[in-house]
Amino acid sequence: MPSFDLRGLARKAASIRPLRRRTPGTLTIPEAEDAGRERLRDLAALLCEIGSELLRSGQRTADVEAAVLDIAARYGMRARCFIVPTGLFVRVGGGLDGRGGELDFAPVEGPDLRLDQVEALQSLVDRLRAGPLPMEEVWAALKAGRERPERFSPATTVLGYVLLTVGLGTIRHATVAAVVGYAVLGLGVGLLRLFGDRLPAARSALPVVTAILVTAVALRWAGPILHEEPTLLYIPPLIAFLPGSALTLGTIELATGAALSGIARLAVALNVLLLLALGILVGTELVSSHPVGRPASHALGAWAPWAGVLLLGFGFLLYYSAPPRVTGWLLAALLTERLVQSTASELGGAAFGAFAAGVLLPPMAGWIERRSKTPDQVVFLPCFWLLVPGAIGLTSVSEIIVQGDTDGGLSSLINTVVTVAAIALGVLVGAGLQRRTRLRVGEPSPVGLLDVVEPTGAMDTTGAAGAAGAAGAAGATGATSPAAPAASGAPSTPSAPPAAGDPDGSAGAADSGPVRGR
Repeated sequence: MPSFDLRGLARKAASIRPLRRRTPGTLTIPEAEDAGRERLRDLAALLCEIGSELLRSGQRTADVEAAVLDIAARYGMRARCFIVPTGLFVRVGGGLDGRGGELDFAPVEGPDLRLDQVEALQSLVDRLRAGPLPMEEVWAALKAGRERPERFSPATTVLGYVLLTVGLGTIRHATVAAVVGYAVLGLGVGLLRLFGDRLPAARSALPVVTAILVTAVALRWAGPILHEEPTLLYIPPLIAFLPGSALTLGTIELATGAALSGIARLAVALNVLLLLALGILVGTELVSSHPVGRPASHALGAWAPWAGVLLLGFGFLLYYSAPPRVTGWLLAALLTERLVQSTASELGGAAFGAFAAGVLLPPMAGWIERRSKTPDQVVFLPCFWLLVPGAIGLTSVSEIIVQGDTDGGLSSLINTVVTVAAIALGVLVGAGLQRRTRLRVGEPSPVGLLDVVEPTGAMDTTGAAGAAGAAGAAGATGATSPAAPAASGAPSTPSAPPAAGDPDGSAGAADSGPVRGR
């Protein structure tokens, strides 16, 4: 009976260059040895600062947790974290039981990041996920991102707000007179926000004051001059205050089990809606509505909502300082989302349209990232905001509080809740289609005959969305090159796909001992 040299066959098989499967896996990083307490404290403080900035960029807590754990793994450290939208705790080092190590905390302070700041932050996070950087360099990059000057002058920023207002208003109700009203009211609110951003003490009162002034002006002049119903004009100028992304991101957090984070986001969104509705109520008490002089002008036509989407895109570019190279991609993404939402709504209703658009958003943002080399959050956030129904939510609440229309307002509120849930479910499904190599700390394991590599341009979940978030409301990427395992000195090892109920694959970091913000 012939004998076979099994060892020789194995060596020959190993010498053959294996085919690479585009399957996500887990990359094992050797644990750092003899890390002193000072280094642990420095790393904990750095991870807290990065997590705080990521929360300010509109990412949901599960995505922030995944980024923090991956960065800690790149430094050869185990980490545990507890994250809520207002702050995070990070423990670095210690044993697998979670004891020992160094603990730090960072609150989330300051306004939301602009799109150019989001781009700089995401680029830094991608570099850290690819390999450790000197901590001094990371601190300097974070400081430079926070102090990055606005790309446009104050006048251009106000123009961006006018375009946002006209864009949203044109999508909702488009006549020549209404567009003029949107532009005038948007100009006034843009100036108020410009001064409010320079007076931090006035930020808490700004939504109520703005809602009072917008409502009073609309009630006094919309009928006699524009011959439009005032109720059609005072919602679009409040576009920057609408909490649609917070509503949707809160729903996504609840759906993924992050109860504390979800409840916190929903509470903030509800509070903003009530403040805006209170301002509208006070405005209606101060000024009586003047009658419409003559019938309103005819609608502009079926092309008007599409023009409104383009105006929204240019408004985002100017008001939120989006990078110039993303202009074409952002406008194309907004139009695609609008097309998918409109088509699906015709086929299966508004809820199905919101779901279909939500499913498309994460893969499309990742695809644009791979083509434009721009972090997907820069495209994701404006598209996510386009989907979320913040204006409908404010309309329903104002109908109940101001007009006493409990039947119509309650119906609109129910539609808002259904739409938010549909978008959240769609974003989760779309994000589940994305896979990213996870990092873990431990002894590297030998690979099999087939290497497991990360798909190019894989991304975290929403950014939810974020969405979400944004989102939310309003609703995160990092492609690792095939050479990354070799650079780290540890080969990649296969891992099972994320379990059900963990769409972003954060369960893959269980070796690092994550503690989710609940």
